[in-house]
Formats: sequence, C-alpha cells, structure tokens
Amino acid sequence: MAADHWRNMTSLAGSAVSADLLAHARVTLDDSAFFSDLRTGKAPIEVVRDVFGQYYLWRNQFHRWLGVCVVKSPAFGTEFDASRVLSGLTSHIEEEVGGDHHGLAVRMLRALGVRRPSSVAPLPVTAAYCASFPDRFLAPERDGAEAVAALAGREIASPVRNRVVIDALAAHYGVVSGLEFLSLHETKGPETFAALWDVLVNGYFADEALMARAARREIGEHVAFWDEVYAQLSRTLTAAPA
Repeated sequence: MAADHWRNMTSLAGSAVSADLLAHARVTLDDSAFFSDLRTGKAPIEVVRDVFGQYYLWRNQFHRWLGVCVVKSPAFGTEFDASRVLSGLTSHIEEEVGGDHHGLAVRMLRALGVRRPSSVAPLPVTAAYCASFPDRFLAPERDGAEAVAALAGREIASPVRNRVVIDALAAHYGVVSGLEFLSLHETKGPETFAALWDVLVNGYFADEALMARAARREIGEHVAFWDEVYAQLSRTLTAAPA
C-alpha cells in the first residue's frame, strides 16, 4: 500500500521530506525531558503510568483532529481533487475505528498498571492540547492542506516515539506485553504518512516545502505535550507528602 503511494508522489516527498521529518522527530525526542528520562529509567513508574493515562485521553479524541481535516477539505467542483482528499482522510478514520485503536490503548494502560482507564481525569494541559488542533486549524485563515500536513507530521513521528517507549518499558519498567497499540503504529505510521502526503501533493497540489514546515511544527507541538504533562505530574509527585 505504502509503495503505491510513494510512486504517486514526487521524489522530494518520497525521500527528502520524509527523511527530514524523521530526522527532526529523532532530534526532538532526544531533546525531550520526558523521553530522555524514560530512556534511562529515571522517570518514576507512577509518573510514567500517569503520563500515558493523559496520552490515552488525548488519543481517544484523535478522530476529532481527522474531522477537522474533513471539515476544511475542498468542495467538489473546485480546482482541487476533492475525491482524493476525502478518500485519503476517510480511510484513516476507518482504520481508527476498524483497527480497535481504543481497545488496544486500554490494554496498554492496563499493562502499565492503570486498572480503570475510564477513571483517568484530564489535566488542564491535556484538555488544552486536545482543543489545540481545532482551535488552530478551524480558523478561517487556515487552509485544509496545512491541517493535513500537521497530521502527517504527527504520523511519521509516532513510530520513532513508539520504539523509544517500547524499548524503555522493557528495559526499565518490566513491561513487555500489552503494547500492541504501540507496535501497530510502528508499521502503520509510515503508511499513514504516505497516504496523507499523497493527499497533499496530488489532491491539494500543495507546496511541499511549506507543508514540511507545518509538519515539523506539529512534531514539536506533540513532543511538547508529553513534556508539559511530565513536568506537571513530576511537580505533583514532589509536592505530595511522604
């Protein structure tokens, strides 16, 4: 599937853009306080557990971010290829539903020791991050292509992020099962990126350099979310009475 998408895309999208975004994702994760502490086992397990609880809450709303891209998609009868845009987006939504991503995320949390994922309450930073994509990209001055590019950036970063998490949980926290949600996205991420980039270059006829910058920004936003959650939970743990 991914190979077919790459064949439809320019050499810039198929090689330079993806390589640049992967490199940016790795550097951003290397610079992250949370992922650095996770890699070394420095992050306390109770904080790690709660960080992933907040991630779970955001992930439960990810379909709404896809919905923003649908809302901002071009109308039929315009210069854009509306059919291609909508097909690419709706296939992603179908994967979200048909792939039981929520069920897999619940199993991941339980493997981490969260017995009742439904009882996890959102931190203010999580609520703000959940709302950030609609707030930014539903604005009249923002176009649909930029929203799709941002989503593509998050998708290409997820396999890099997930590999860090899987390795760290096994090495430092004794968690080696229940992580199918993370391993699934190691393979699905590149395919989804290819599909979304196909939407950009062949549906929107978007400027790839501008779209790559939007994708890079979203990678930064995503890693910043993890770091902000980690910082807040770490402060709470430190302030708790012994």
